[in-house]
Amino acid sequence: MKSQSSVNDVFYHDEDVTCQIALVLQIEETLLKQKITYLQDVTDSVATNTYEQGRQQLSDKLDTLRRSVKIDLISRDDVKLRTRALWKQSLRATRVTEEEARLIQEYLRIEATMLTRTGEAVSDLYAALFDADESTRKQAFLSIEEGFQTNESVIQRLFSQLVDLRQVRASASHQAGYEELAFAELGRIDYTSKDVDHYPSIIQTYFLPVKQLFQLEQQSFLGKQTLHPWDVRQSAYTQIDHHVTGSDASFLGKAQAILESVHPTFADILKEMRQAEHLDIGARSNKAGGGFCEYLPVERQSFLFMSRMQTFDDLVIFMHEMGHAVHHDAMKETYDGLQPIPLEVGEFAAMSLELLTMNEWYQVIPDKRDVARAKLEQIRSIVEFLPQTIIVDRFQSWLYAHSDHLPEERQASFARLRDTYDTDVLDWSETPDWKGLEWMSVIHLFETPFYYIEYAIAQIAALQLYHRFTKDPDQMMKDFLAALALSQTHSVQEVYARAGVSFLPSDVEMRELLTFLEGQIEAWINELDQSDDEDVKKRKS
Repeated sequence: MKSQSSVNDVFYHDEDVTCQIALVLQIEETLLKQKITYLQDVTDSVATNTYEQGRQQLSDKLDTLRRSVKIDLISRDDVKLRTRALWKQSLRATRVTEEEARLIQEYLRIEATMLTRTGEAVSDLYAALFDADESTRKQAFLSIEEGFQTNESVIQRLFSQLVDLRQVRASASHQAGYEELAFAELGRIDYTSKDVDHYPSIIQTYFLPVKQLFQLEQQSFLGKQTLHPWDVRQSAYTQIDHHVTGSDASFLGKAQAILESVHPTFADILKEMRQAEHLDIGARSNKAGGGFCEYLPVERQSFLFMSRMQTFDDLVIFMHEMGHAVHHDAMKETYDGLQPIPLEVGEFAAMSLELLTMNEWYQVIPDKRDVARAKLEQIRSIVEFLPQTIIVDRFQSWLYAHSDHLPEERQASFARLRDTYDTDVLDWSETPDWKGLEWMSVIHLFETPFYYIEYAIAQIAALQLYHRFTKDPDQMMKDFLAALALSQTHSVQEVYARAGVSFLPSDVEMRELLTFLEGQIEAWINELDQSDDEDVKKRKS
């Protein structure tokens, strides 16, 4: 394996500890690779058995080894106070039980192999939600809903068991409730659940009005009196003539050119991943849903997993996951496998790269009007999604604060939270049950509980970073990379500050940010109007 950095040698110079750290990294990477292989085909019995056996045989060993190293090092003077606090917190936490892991795996299998009543794979229907034809979108949406409702009784029972098991672990660890335990398991020592309460207010005050304007614009564009849930991915900006379809190799080549233009280091990271065959981006049946980018600590490289839908969203999703790879590369010199990668920084890196690559989209979009449309759609989709981060986060808090709830109460709670934190534009009258049952499709609730608010925290920070980028791109990039390198050794607030953004932005900062975003939106709309005027003049001449 490649040697660990001199930074870690400051307090890992003890030969025995160094060997233990090396074993931690080796076991972690083995488990990650087994998980990736399983997710590549959840119906492969060999991969499934290997994954299950590895989890059973190695997870306990890894947890014991990590705890042993932390206990040995925690009292040493050369261990930073924040690191010591993280370790103390993690030593108080419990780990996922075998039964929890089995239930999570069962959900992932159900989600990946779900069929409609006519035998169509649900995973194949999501691309149709982007179709310009409403009947196609509606049929796909209703079929997806049908697939989940066909499996509802199993998913509800499974999730109730997960909630109960997690509450038992919380009681065993003497935590006030599972939310507190989840914060410990996620390594959150820099902020509390009360700090998170700042974000619903930010999103309701500053982003909901913008979302409502976009939705009214959607209504006008689609020629509808009301918007329906199957319309959310269709706007005046979604029909883009682009060139990111075709083979995976062609797609990766274009993505690499864009990254090269943003920062040569980013392109080098992708080049190394391609050489190591650390990419699985093709869509296929029985492949698990979702996308992720895992850090392989022995190889000190990332593995990127997603399923292309042959739409422009593929490029945005890919850049998001590459943002994680950029983060991994920046922090690899200080990664020791003893504490988790901070999700707030990881998502900040990922969402930032989506925005930082926008000015290079012309490389795959030949028409400058479509470039403007793509940028508008990027901002629209961000504003569209932000309320969902609060709905899911508040839903999780409700779930574990009322752990004896019934399935129908879950449904009512999710629907009520949607009414509270989202706009009232969507008409759910044709799919009233799904308004409260959509939570069943949120993988995080099953696999990584309380990992969702990071999307709101990181997205608002990424928008702040993009604002800086438009004013001084060179300095911003230096600050951004320097900040990501601190993520294993400094607080989230310190990392954000080094990047020049705020973790808990003030009203003054939010007003400035929204003024900037509204200016960008207006400028891109003007570009569309000017291009249309030029076309009219050309036709008349």
